[in-house]
Amino acid sequence: MHHEAYACVVHSDAAITAARLSVVENGDLGRWADQVSPEIADSWLRCVDNGHQGNRLDKQLSFVGDIPGAPLTRVARAVVTQWSATAGPIPASILAIDAHAVVRCRHDGTSAVAAILDTWPVAEGFSITEREFGTSAGTLALSLGRPALVSGPEHFHPDLVGLHESAAPVIDDAGAVIGAIVLVSDQPVAEFAAAVTRTLAAQVGADLIAGPSTALSATSARLAARVHGTGTFAIGAAGDHTIFDPRANALDGSDSAVLTEAVRAALVDCRFEPTSLTLPSGSPVEVEYESVEVAGDVVGCVLVGTWTKSPASQYSSAMARQGAHVAPVGPRDYTAGMPLVGAAGGELGRSRNKALLTPMTSTRSELALSIGEHSNRLLTGEKGVGKRTLAVAEFKAQHPDGVIHPVDCSVLDTGRGDSRWGDTQPLASVVHSSSTASELVLLSSLNSLDAMGARQVDAVLRSLATRATSPLVIGCVDATTVDRTRPYAMLSRHFHGVTRIPSLRYRPDDIADLCRSILKTISPRHSLRLSLSVIRVLEGYSWPGNIDELVDVLGYVVAHKPFGEITVRDLPATYFRSAPRKLTPLEVAQCETIIHALYEVNGNRYKAAALLGIGRSSLYRKIDSFGISYIG
Repeated sequence: MHHEAYACVVHSDAAITAARLSVVENGDLGRWADQVSPEIADSWLRCVDNGHQGNRLDKQLSFVGDIPGAPLTRVARAVVTQWSATAGPIPASILAIDAHAVVRCRHDGTSAVAAILDTWPVAEGFSITEREFGTSAGTLALSLGRPALVSGPEHFHPDLVGLHESAAPVIDDAGAVIGAIVLVSDQPVAEFAAAVTRTLAAQVGADLIAGPSTALSATSARLAARVHGTGTFAIGAAGDHTIFDPRANALDGSDSAVLTEAVRAALVDCRFEPTSLTLPSGSPVEVEYESVEVAGDVVGCVLVGTWTKSPASQYSSAMARQGAHVAPVGPRDYTAGMPLVGAAGGELGRSRNKALLTPMTSTRSELALSIGEHSNRLLTGEKGVGKRTLAVAEFKAQHPDGVIHPVDCSVLDTGRGDSRWGDTQPLASVVHSSSTASELVLLSSLNSLDAMGARQVDAVLRSLATRATSPLVIGCVDATTVDRTRPYAMLSRHFHGVTRIPSLRYRPDDIADLCRSILKTISPRHSLRLSLSVIRVLEGYSWPGNIDELVDVLGYVVAHKPFGEITVRDLPATYFRSAPRKLTPLEVAQCETIIHALYEVNGNRYKAAALLGIGRSSLYRKIDSFGISYIG
């Protein structure tokens, strides 16, 4: 049998050490060039370019996330476990790494090597790229596409000179390198170790190639064997394939997407507990999962759904719009349970009225309290209401020197199920941040995550929670409620409460300050002033696009009038010269509360403001906005 040449030539340890020191100090091998193989030398030079100084590994490796049900993880673990049971214990650890040098499984044959690897740790879900870990056999096998040896002083970092490695790449059916099998020992590796890694890598590659067809056949057979009742359907998942029975094929597109995510998530997580779902169409369904095994290995999953009793017709449309969070109730009474102050109301009534009339005040207080207590918070609200801006402002108010790690979940590239996040993934740098300042991890657009992305974010948040000083985490959902049927719902356990950010149409008191702030940002060199009439018009607009729409409107104004006072004529006619809008239920409640207060104090606006617990200017703006006539 022909064996490929190894990417290493054996030389004396002293000569190799001298060559490495020359690279560290001078940037080249000098007179030791013939003592090190070209592959090792190139790796050392890349380490220098990446900022390594050839000193000790003084920080932990980046935790990327463990994916237990990913194909490479699943197959490699099965192959290594079976081989170890046959061969018996060996004085080494065997790793499977994916194409991005993330450890996907580790099998320890001796506690001595395991203890060394646990130092950084070289463990499942952690990255051992050349940029982080320096020269290693695994990264060489990935880059060269052939077996590699790295022994003792050939490692770039002195901490690793006690290790000896042999690695062989895992090749897929297209000839691409999709991972590697690495044997790590504290003793010099022999030809036996090289043969082991070649054999295991070849077996993993063969099983991965054969796996999809075998898994698909087994899952299809299980799906076909199901005896379905009148109100049941079935969906199967195997690898990248999804199979539908005739009833499942007839499902609504959005319902089908939710169920497909559910069965694929169950397969990847290897969790097959029954559950209840309310689909986007509003239909409730009981779901059971059946694992599909081949030779003791889980290769697929079948979801069996059973329709439950449909909700009453008068509630079905609401359920379809809002999912599982709609209860069968009538129109909301915003004024119920909120008496005015007086003999019966007291301070409680004042607080309730203030919360009704100025909802953003209580929202800010709630978020500020959560930040002060270092309690993770989930912010909900329509897109563009300023969730991120508010979180940053409140965090900076309490921690001026704090560090903020913004993460836009809508652009995270979670890639293939068995691959790590790329080096640009913002969460990768957060896990082992060495900052001593207070930290905020700000996750925006959580609702855009698919099942795989949600699981990866979940893994990172679990890792963050284990740190001695864990960062504060604030998540943002571009919806007014948390939809438990969406993948991001699995992250709820990381948050201690939910705060809803009111839409801009409910925050007229904020309009003037927001406009001034936006104008300073988009037109810092222009001298623009807002007339009172413009502020009143803007306060009376419904702002369906929230703050983003306000930015667009002011951008239009700046483009057409770079200086001077902004008047109503400067606003885009499409927005602000139409018929008055209809008040929302919340605004009706606010209007009625103000009218009642004015009647109670015989029209005295000063006393009415005190009665309601709000500022006089806020009361005056609302009176003008609602068109309340003189009372008294």
